[in-house]
Amino acid sequence: MVRSSLLRGSALALSLGTFIHPALAQDAENVIKIGVVAAESGAFVSAGHTLPAGVGLAVQQINDAGGIKVGDKTYKLEMVKRDDRTDVATAIAATQELVRDEKVQAIFGSESHDFTLAMAKITQPAKVVHFAGNSTLGKVLTPDGVKAGGDVHYLFQSEPQEFQRSGSTARGVLNLLEPLLGYKPKKSVMIVGNDATGQFLSSFYITALKAEGQEVPDIIFYPPDTTDFSPFLTKAKSFEPDTIHFWYNGDSTLTALPQAIELGAAKSYFLFGVDPGIWKERGLSADVPVAMSCVPVCWGASSNPNSKTYFDAYFAAGAPHGVTSSVSLLYHDYVHFLAKAWEKAGTLDPDKTVEALMSMDYSGVVSDKLAFNETHQVTHATEVCAAAPGGDITCSMQQPPEKAPE
Repeated sequence: MVRSSLLRGSALALSLGTFIHPALAQDAENVIKIGVVAAESGAFVSAGHTLPAGVGLAVQQINDAGGIKVGDKTYKLEMVKRDDRTDVATAIAATQELVRDEKVQAIFGSESHDFTLAMAKITQPAKVVHFAGNSTLGKVLTPDGVKAGGDVHYLFQSEPQEFQRSGSTARGVLNLLEPLLGYKPKKSVMIVGNDATGQFLSSFYITALKAEGQEVPDIIFYPPDTTDFSPFLTKAKSFEPDTIHFWYNGDSTLTALPQAIELGAAKSYFLFGVDPGIWKERGLSADVPVAMSCVPVCWGASSNPNSKTYFDAYFAAGAPHGVTSSVSLLYHDYVHFLAKAWEKAGTLDPDKTVEALMSMDYSGVVSDKLAFNETHQVTHATEVCAAAPGGDITCSMQQPPEKAPE
């Protein structure tokens, strides 16, 4: 079932990536190419499939509406995608091809922090506007970096800063678990994939948990290719936690959770990046409460009024029901945002495009007012859900904290 779904996702991405409107074939000068670099194979495929699906849907919506008017010309969009195979060298080569040979005006991706940084070393000197949904980009998106002439002037982060996402997630998880547990949880244990992204993200989440009054023992890291989680769960159980927080790879989390439940490792669990739709479709259950979060909103159950309309269109286009399908929204909304910026700028000039992006906001699915701050980052809520024993699911949109906890 999973494999066939992924194959359908590949077919969708391929069709969206190669479809060219008849008018485009006749007049290539009236086409704006948008590049996508994503893991459509390899270890991070579940998130990677969502990028071309989300961008492709936005491209189709814009083209179906007549394209975009930039100055005196009307353009259609064409998505040109490349599979980075979850390999940084492949991502670099793909980016070089898109920039040098395909002459793309913008690039979306990748879903991995170090891949994005490697890609940015190509996109930024070439003045290609680059969007990436990596909350880790705060390391490089500094005031000096994003200023005109800076190293990352054309790079934009399409997900909130990590202290915001971690803060809203931690608060939402604990608030939803408390009534299901019948008491306020006090001790949390984190089990995290041991790679660069996991190490970076967990440093913010542990701070967020402590800011919510949690006692948090040392983080338990596991190798990214782990399938037997019993030694890590046994160690976690020894701390007698109220909640075990699985962070951050949804596929690994769904492997670990049944083992945790069988072991009775905690009184409740949190699954980062696992949609309640997957929980329902796979018939998952637990005799203790299980919280889940989506990046940024859920498709299987949601309190966001815009969610259903978007995901109905997303899945109707052929995208598979995935663990992290909502990641597509970190890219879909920003294709529309970028198109509006080109229209406002009246030109495809990258510097004028950046000026337009920084001077406007866009009403998207994830927020009625998407806008970039002075370091090219956005702020919006994160959705958290919780499944009670027996299966009832409750969801809530959690607003981010204004400041990072000290």
